Amino acid sequence: MRRSSPDPIRVLHVDDEPESADLAAAVEAANERLAVETVPSAEEGLDRLADGEVDCVVSEYDLEGRDGVAFLEAVRADYPELPFVLFTDEGSEAAASEAISAGVTDYLRKGSDADRSAELADRIEAAVESARAERTRRRHLRAIDDAREGIGIIEEDGTYSYVNEAYADLYGYEPEEMVGESFTVTYPDGALETVRADVMPAVEGTGFWRGETTGLRADGTTFVEDHTLVKADGERLVCSVFDKTDRGGHEDAIEGIHTTVRGLMEATTFEDVAETVVRAVRDVVGLPNNAVHRYDEDADALVPVAWTDEAERLLGEIPSIPRGDGLAWDTFEDGERRVYDDISTAPGRFTEDTPIRSELILPLGDHGVLLAGSTEPNAFEQTDVTLAQTFAVHATTALDGIRSERELRAEREALERQNERLERFAGIVSHDLRNPLTVAQGRLELLAEEYDEEHVAAIERSHERMEALIEDILTLAREGEGATEAESVDLADAAAECWEHVETGEATLAVETAATVRADPGRLQQLLENCVRNSVEHGSDDLTVTVGDCEGGFYVADDGPGIPESERERVFEAGYSSADDGTGLGLNIVAGIAESHGWDVAVRESEAGGARFEVTGVETV
Repeated sequence: MRRSSPDPIRVLHVDDEPESADLAAAVEAANERLAVETVPSAEEGLDRLADGEVDCVVSEYDLEGRDGVAFLEAVRADYPELPFVLFTDEGSEAAASEAISAGVTDYLRKGSDADRSAELADRIEAAVESARAERTRRRHLRAIDDAREGIGIIEEDGTYSYVNEAYADLYGYEPEEMVGESFTVTYPDGALETVRADVMPAVEGTGFWRGETTGLRADGTTFVEDHTLVKADGERLVCSVFDKTDRGGHEDAIEGIHTTVRGLMEATTFEDVAETVVRAVRDVVGLPNNAVHRYDEDADALVPVAWTDEAERLLGEIPSIPRGDGLAWDTFEDGERRVYDDISTAPGRFTEDTPIRSELILPLGDHGVLLAGSTEPNAFEQTDVTLAQTFAVHATTALDGIRSERELRAEREALERQNERLERFAGIVSHDLRNPLTVAQGRLELLAEEYDEEHVAAIERSHERMEALIEDILTLAREGEGATEAESVDLADAAAECWEHVETGEATLAVETAATVRADPGRLQQLLENCVRNSVEHGSDDLTVTVGDCEGGFYVADDGPGIPESERERVFEAGYSSADDGTGLGLNIVAGIAESHGWDVAVRESEAGGARFEVTGVETV
């Protein structure tokens, strides 16, 4: 249970076929994260699972002794969450149905392909990442359950996806009654208007809001809330609430929670978060000996990041905790908090002669752990534990947000680098290819005065095809320059405009649409031009091209020779062309433009027997 992207994935492959070793090697070659170990039987597979350190099982169906589904059922009995992929020659619907009923994660036929290893590697990776994400999510929710304050998670659509017991109690509901309900059920009408007008814009702008609001209970009564809203990953909100009329003498602790949460939301690094939490546990909870350890992938250990002076005084150098060693690692692995009244009696402790007697270990999701200790036994009151748990929950939320922002930043930087490469490429195409082509065209004009017209015409056609190829390559490069900027575009006007930019000869345009669509105007224009150009290049002189409406979008159709059904899947592939002078890029560009908008494009037969390109999934205004 660590950060997903670089982690190795340990695969147990159960198959008694002689070529199973070849498959294992091919899967490892397809994805360097995968380490595959093969055993020949279900019984040996179960024995291997008992040793631990397996992230995914891949099994054949036809195994000696018991089939793959029976093996799956045995695995599910002891490892209900372990990803299990059935990869088999047996392809019957009955086998698939039986496997699904038994809880298989994925089902893939070996089929007749020479090599399905790449697809299998992708399926394994997806299954393991999904399982890891779900484990992390559940651990975080369990931590919220243990928190002292009322905490609810509000999704982008405004509904609760999770609330803890304390949160539901404040409003007089059971937790399951609130999940799926709009957050508006907890506000009277007047307060709801304030939340929408003032609170939500503040959260959207800064990612944080703290203040007083009026809460509405299920029985219709109201109370004054001490309320904090924090934007977590994506558009999700973490909502923390106290009843101001019933603080029970904990005003200082509540104020400390709010101050700490604000500091956590402003943190930009793991170190910032760790130092904020260490201070809060020391000053607000009153536990002067505490530290935060972070999981370090290179060391494969929990390494100390922030700690108090008292911790250093008691322990000297704060140690790292290697994989599988000590109770802190157990907490990190299973996501369960641990509270020890006397650590000296706990088996598996990291240090035998530690001066610590009472110890509290709290998980920080898949980021690390928070540890607090005392030299006295039975040192922790329940209030200490729940308050420290509250800080751990908010720290985990902050760390999730920092990681999401870091990943987004990395994606943006990668995209910027890609665009820079595309820009350089476009410059090379434009300058280094066009310039010599222009020279060649000029010299050809001189040669035409002296040499056979037939040969000159052939060279001229080659030049024209090179010019078209350059234009299409430049278009492909420009398609990677940025995200689609959608606006309202009159489809009829766009069709007429594109007709002016294409050499259409004697062909006729028929516009049968009055639709206004949401699209990037320039890219929509390019899509229409390429469809029209394709029709004109393959049609006769009296061709008619029609742009009209279809269900979910629009179409460009012609009355030309059409495209054989057997070729329709291939026409959007780069390099495919049925014309001698075609570049094979025009319709590939059409597919790319459609994809950048989130549209689908398909080719069918028109009413006149020609080609009809349908673009669907289009938003109309």
